[in-house]
Amino acid sequence: MTMTGEVVAISASAVIFLLANLLYKKWTYPLLLPIFTSTLVIIGGLLFIELPYAQYAEWTRGITYLLGPATVALAYPLYHQRRYLKSYALPIVLGLVIGSLAQMTISYYMGKFLRLPEDWNLAVMIKTITTPVALGVGDIIGAKIEVIPSVVIITGMLGAMAIIPLLRILRIDDAIVTGLTFGVTSHGVGTARALKEGEVEGAVSGAAMALTSMVLSVIIPLLFFLFS
Repeated sequence: MTMTGEVVAISASAVIFLLANLLYKKWTYPLLLPIFTSTLVIIGGLLFIELPYAQYAEWTRGITYLLGPATVALAYPLYHQRRYLKSYALPIVLGLVIGSLAQMTISYYMGKFLRLPEDWNLAVMIKTITTPVALGVGDIIGAKIEVIPSVVIITGMLGAMAIIPLLRILRIDDAIVTGLTFGVTSHGVGTARALKEGEVEGAVSGAAMALTSMVLSVIIPLLFFLFS
Protein backbone atom coordinates (compact mmCIF):
# COMPACT_ATOMS: atom_id res chain seq x y z
CA MET A 1 0.00 0.00 0.00
CA THR A 2 2.84 2.38 0.85
CA MET A 3 4.51 1.83 -2.51
CA THR A 4 1.20 2.33 -4.31
CA GLY A 5 0.55 5.49 -2.30
CA GLU A 6 3.98 6.88 -3.24
CA VAL A 7 3.46 6.18 -6.94
CA VAL A 8 -0.02 7.72 -6.95
CA ALA A 9 1.00 10.80 -4.89
CA ILE A 10 4.12 11.56 -6.93
CA SER A 11 2.39 10.91 -10.27
CA ALA A 12 -0.62 13.02 -9.35
CA SER A 13 1.61 15.87 -8.15
CA ALA A 14 3.65 15.77 -11.35
CA VAL A 15 0.55 15.74 -13.57
CA ILE A 16 -1.02 18.62 -11.65
CA PHE A 17 2.16 20.70 -12.01
CA LEU A 18 2.51 19.90 -15.72
CA LEU A 19 -1.12 20.93 -16.34
CA ALA A 20 -0.60 24.11 -14.32
CA ASN A 21 2.50 24.84 -16.41
CA LEU A 22 0.54 24.38 -19.64
CA LEU A 23 -2.14 26.70 -18.30
CA TYR A 24 0.46 29.34 -17.48
CA LYS A 25 2.03 29.08 -20.93
CA LYS A 26 -1.36 29.78 -22.49
CA TRP A 27 -2.34 32.58 -20.11
CA THR A 28 0.72 34.18 -18.51
CA TYR A 29 -1.06 35.91 -15.65
CA PRO A 30 0.83 36.21 -12.32
CA LEU A 31 -1.94 34.42 -10.42
CA LEU A 32 -1.58 31.43 -12.75
CA LEU A 33 2.05 30.82 -11.79
CA PRO A 34 2.38 26.99 -11.82
CA ILE A 35 3.77 26.63 -8.31
CA PHE A 36 0.85 28.66 -6.94
CA THR A 37 -1.99 27.03 -8.86
CA SER A 38 -0.64 23.49 -8.42
CA THR A 39 -0.26 24.08 -4.68
CA LEU A 40 -3.89 25.21 -4.42
CA VAL A 41 -5.09 22.18 -6.39
CA ILE A 42 -3.07 19.75 -4.26
CA ILE A 43 -4.29 21.33 -1.02
CA GLY A 44 -7.86 21.15 -2.30
CA GLY A 45 -7.38 17.52 -3.31
CA LEU A 46 -5.99 16.55 0.09
CA LEU A 47 -8.92 18.23 1.84
CA PHE A 48 -11.41 16.57 -0.52
CA ILE A 49 -10.12 13.03 0.03
CA GLU A 50 -9.34 13.79 3.70
CA LEU A 51 -5.71 12.71 3.37
CA PRO A 52 -3.49 14.06 6.19
CA TYR A 53 -0.64 16.23 4.96
CA ALA A 54 1.83 14.15 6.99
CA GLN A 55 0.90 11.10 4.93
CA TYR A 56 1.18 13.02 1.65
CA ALA A 57 4.58 14.38 2.71
CA GLU A 58 5.75 10.85 3.52
CA TRP A 59 4.64 9.55 0.14
CA THR A 60 6.29 12.42 -1.77
CA ARG A 61 9.55 12.50 0.20
CA GLY A 62 11.37 11.46 -3.00
CA ILE A 63 10.43 14.78 -4.62
CA THR A 64 11.46 16.64 -1.48
CA TYR A 65 14.85 14.91 -1.60
CA LEU A 66 15.40 16.29 -5.09
CA LEU A 67 15.22 19.86 -3.76
CA GLY A 68 18.84 19.51 -2.63
CA PRO A 69 20.30 18.59 -6.05
CA ALA A 70 18.01 21.17 -7.69
CA THR A 71 19.39 23.91 -5.45
CA VAL A 72 22.97 22.83 -6.13
CA ALA A 73 22.20 22.92 -9.87
CA LEU A 74 21.67 26.67 -9.54
CA ALA A 75 25.47 26.90 -9.36
CA TYR A 76 25.61 26.38 -13.13
CA PRO A 77 24.25 29.80 -14.15
CA LEU A 78 26.35 31.33 -11.36
CA TYR A 79 29.50 29.84 -12.86
CA HIS A 80 28.47 30.66 -16.40
CA GLN A 81 27.88 34.33 -15.50
CA ARG A 82 30.77 34.64 -13.03
CA ARG A 83 32.55 37.47 -14.89
CA TYR A 84 29.34 39.45 -15.18
CA LEU A 85 28.57 38.95 -11.48
CA LYS A 86 32.10 39.93 -10.48
CA SER A 87 31.82 43.24 -12.35
CA TYR A 88 28.68 44.11 -10.37
CA ALA A 89 29.80 42.62 -7.06
CA LEU A 90 29.58 45.83 -5.01
CA PRO A 91 26.02 46.89 -5.98
CA ILE A 92 24.83 43.29 -5.60
CA VAL A 93 26.27 42.96 -2.08
CA LEU A 94 25.02 46.41 -1.02
CA GLY A 95 21.60 45.69 -2.47
CA LEU A 96 21.16 42.39 -0.71
CA VAL A 97 22.41 43.70 2.66
CA ILE A 98 20.24 46.84 2.58
CA GLY A 99 17.25 44.98 1.14
CA SER A 100 17.47 42.14 3.65
CA LEU A 101 17.80 44.42 6.68
CA ALA A 102 15.02 46.69 5.41
CA GLN A 103 12.52 43.87 4.91
CA MET A 104 13.47 42.30 8.23
CA THR A 105 12.95 45.58 10.10
CA ILE A 106 9.66 46.37 8.36
CA SER A 107 8.33 42.85 8.97
CA TYR A 108 9.27 42.92 12.65
CA TYR A 109 7.64 46.26 13.44
CA MET A 110 4.60 45.46 11.29
CA GLY A 111 4.17 42.33 13.39
CA LYS A 112 4.47 44.45 16.53
CA PHE A 113 1.80 46.78 15.16
CA LEU A 114 -0.50 43.81 14.45
CA ARG A 115 0.24 42.43 17.94
CA LEU A 116 1.49 39.07 16.77
CA PRO A 117 2.88 36.78 19.49
CA GLU A 118 6.63 37.33 19.73
CA ASP A 119 7.60 33.86 18.52
CA TRP A 120 5.26 34.19 15.52
CA ASN A 121 6.62 37.66 14.79
CA LEU A 122 10.19 36.35 14.77
CA ALA A 123 9.15 33.58 12.36
CA VAL A 124 7.62 36.12 9.99
CA MET A 125 10.67 38.37 10.28
CA ILE A 126 12.98 35.74 8.76
CA LYS A 127 10.56 34.76 5.98
CA THR A 128 12.89 35.74 3.12
CA ILE A 129 15.63 33.29 4.13
CA THR A 130 15.49 29.91 2.41
CA THR A 131 13.72 27.29 4.58
CA PRO A 132 16.66 25.17 5.87
CA VAL A 133 18.58 28.25 7.00
CA ALA A 134 15.47 29.94 8.37
CA LEU A 135 14.74 26.90 10.54
CA GLY A 136 18.25 27.02 12.01
CA VAL A 137 18.11 30.77 12.65
CA GLY A 138 14.60 30.49 14.06
CA ASP A 139 15.70 27.86 16.54
CA ILE A 140 18.47 30.16 17.79
CA ILE A 141 16.30 33.26 18.23
CA GLY A 142 13.23 31.48 19.63
CA ALA A 143 10.91 31.79 16.64
CA LYS A 144 7.84 29.58 16.18
CA ILE A 145 9.45 26.73 14.24
CA GLU A 146 6.16 25.28 12.99
CA VAL A 147 5.27 28.59 11.33
CA ILE A 148 8.55 29.14 9.47
CA PRO A 149 8.10 26.75 6.50
CA SER A 150 4.62 28.11 5.77
CA VAL A 151 5.59 31.79 5.80
CA VAL A 152 8.75 31.11 3.78
CA ILE A 153 6.80 29.23 1.08
CA ILE A 154 4.02 31.85 0.97
CA THR A 155 6.61 34.64 0.71
CA GLY A 156 8.36 32.84 -2.13
CA MET A 157 5.16 32.31 -4.09
CA LEU A 158 3.88 35.86 -3.59
CA GLY A 159 7.23 37.28 -4.64
CA ALA A 160 7.38 35.06 -7.70
CA MET A 161 3.94 36.29 -8.74
CA ALA A 162 4.27 39.98 -7.88
CA ILE A 163 7.86 41.04 -8.63
CA ILE A 164 7.71 41.15 -12.45
CA PRO A 165 4.39 43.10 -12.58
CA LEU A 166 5.73 45.56 -9.98
CA LEU A 167 8.99 46.06 -11.85
CA ARG A 168 7.04 46.68 -15.06
CA ILE A 169 4.88 49.26 -13.32
CA LEU A 170 8.08 50.96 -12.13
CA ARG A 171 9.53 50.61 -15.65
CA ILE A 172 12.55 48.67 -14.42
CA ASP A 173 13.90 46.05 -16.80
CA ASP A 174 17.51 45.76 -15.64
CA ALA A 175 18.65 42.13 -15.31
CA ILE A 176 20.71 42.79 -12.15
CA VAL A 177 17.84 44.55 -10.37
CA THR A 178 15.37 41.85 -11.39
CA GLY A 179 17.58 38.99 -10.21
CA LEU A 180 18.52 40.75 -6.99
CA THR A 181 14.88 41.43 -6.14
CA PHE A 182 13.91 37.80 -6.67
CA GLY A 183 16.87 36.41 -4.73
CA VAL A 184 16.57 38.70 -1.72
CA THR A 185 12.80 38.43 -1.28
CA SER A 186 11.70 35.11 -2.75
CA HIS A 187 14.65 32.68 -2.32
CA GLY A 188 14.35 29.38 -4.25
CA VAL A 189 10.89 29.92 -5.72
CA GLY A 190 11.88 33.39 -6.89
CA THR A 191 15.13 32.11 -8.36
CA ALA A 192 13.24 29.52 -10.41
CA ARG A 193 11.01 32.33 -11.68
CA ALA A 194 14.01 34.56 -12.36
CA LEU A 195 15.56 31.87 -14.57
CA LYS A 196 12.52 32.15 -16.83
CA GLU A 197 13.39 35.82 -17.36
CA GLY A 198 16.97 35.04 -18.38
CA GLU A 199 20.22 33.39 -17.33
CA VAL A 200 21.67 36.62 -15.91
CA GLU A 201 18.56 37.19 -13.80
CA GLY A 202 18.72 33.60 -12.57
CA ALA A 203 22.42 33.80 -11.76
CA VAL A 204 22.04 37.05 -9.80
CA SER A 205 19.00 35.67 -7.99
CA GLY A 206 20.84 32.49 -7.02
CA ALA A 207 23.81 34.49 -5.76
CA ALA A 208 21.54 36.86 -3.84
CA MET A 209 19.61 33.97 -2.29
CA ALA A 210 22.77 32.27 -1.07
CA LEU A 211 24.43 35.45 0.17
CA THR A 212 21.24 36.64 1.89
CA SER A 213 21.03 33.38 3.81
CA MET A 214 24.70 33.60 4.76
CA VAL A 215 24.53 37.25 5.86
CA LEU A 216 21.30 36.99 7.83
CA SER A 217 22.28 33.70 9.47
CA VAL A 218 25.16 35.63 11.06
CA ILE A 219 23.60 39.06 11.60
CA ILE A 220 20.27 38.01 13.14
CA PRO A 221 21.65 35.78 15.94
CA LEU A 222 24.37 38.38 16.61
CA LEU A 223 21.83 41.19 16.97
CA PHE A 224 19.70 39.11 19.32
CA PHE A 225 22.76 38.21 21.38
CA LEU A 226 23.78 41.88 21.67
CA PHE A 227 20.35 43.39 22.39
CA SER A 228 18.48 40.64 24.22
